Amino acid sequence: MTEDYYEILGVNKSASDAELKSAFKKAARKFHPDNSDTGDEDKFKKVGEAYEVLKDPQKRQIYDQYGAEGLKGAGGFGGAGGFSGFEGFGGAGGFEDLGDIFSSFFGGGFSGAGGRSQNRPSRGHDHEVAIQIDFLDPINDTEKKIRLNPLEICDACDGKGAENESDITTCSTCGGTGQVTSVQNTIFGQVRQNSTCPTCGGTGKEIKNPCKSCKGRGYKRVDKEIDVKIPAGIQDGTTMRLSGMGDIGKNGGPRGDIYLTIRVREHSKFKREVSDIFSTLKLGLAEAALGYEVTVPTIHGDEKLKIKSGTQSGQVYTIKDAGMPLLNRKNTRGNHYVEVDVVIPSNLSREEKKLLEEFQKLRRGQDIEV
Repeated sequence: MTEDYYEILGVNKSASDAELKSAFKKAARKFHPDNSDTGDEDKFKKVGEAYEVLKDPQKRQIYDQYGAEGLKGAGGFGGAGGFSGFEGFGGAGGFEDLGDIFSSFFGGGFSGAGGRSQNRPSRGHDHEVAIQIDFLDPINDTEKKIRLNPLEICDACDGKGAENESDITTCSTCGGTGQVTSVQNTIFGQVRQNSTCPTCGGTGKEIKNPCKSCKGRGYKRVDKEIDVKIPAGIQDGTTMRLSGMGDIGKNGGPRGDIYLTIRVREHSKFKREVSDIFSTLKLGLAEAALGYEVTVPTIHGDEKLKIKSGTQSGQVYTIKDAGMPLLNRKNTRGNHYVEVDVVIPSNLSREEKKLLEEFQKLRRGQDIEV
């Protein structure tokens, strides 16, 4: 019996379109043949077939009422007798739009139940990488090393998948087409269905002695390290696209990309908002009252700051152009904002208390608003 499409996607029969799409993406990513851990081509095809039916309201209604057999009869809606418009899920009404999803989702096409040739060019997969940099790194352009593990052409067999050229022959099952056709007699007439050749996996070739390095695939993961230029002014959470640095495309297809996310470490003294820097300056009671010139650390070095007499706690001073550069605008910087925190002493000596009492007598009533 045909497996339950809802079970294949792991959803219940009342699942919404959004739930179906989410379940499909999760299952497709899990069973994609290029997934070295959980890849399973048969399950991958079933996932695509299930989604192709359930995402279509008409097909889903027919499936819910009559099951997969009902779809075989009504799939093409092409006329009486043999329903000429229907050639299985691989025909014109089958996985065309699903292929578009896979083009953007995996970077390549879908070669499942539709029997599309594995020999056509397909784009390499993208990868996401994160790197952590220091708080002060974005002051200037900087270079960082990142480790990648992209899919590359096997250097041992030069992508052929075989130990020797003579080990590659035309597939005896499909005759090199990569597809096989099956015919089913149903109560609705004959149904022809194209599918990927089970012998060669759609490549049209058989390999008698597979390459030991790549196990006949012609591609393998390669660990490598590259230098990446991190531009001045970059912010935490920014994602950079490294074009053409992902997996190599198959059969002449373009390479995928690397999406590099930047994480900036926090600083013990400074906070940052876009290009502006914020810090706190602790002042004693007398310093805030009398005012004086103080040295303030900034991300570009120490700066002199004149504190006015009578400065209150919470007052903010601005040091212009002492912040981070704006991204892609090195000559434009933000400001550095210094917030004053007036510290009230809690362990006064006898002499200090006496002096403050004298001060209080002199200022009695002047500092209190009613």
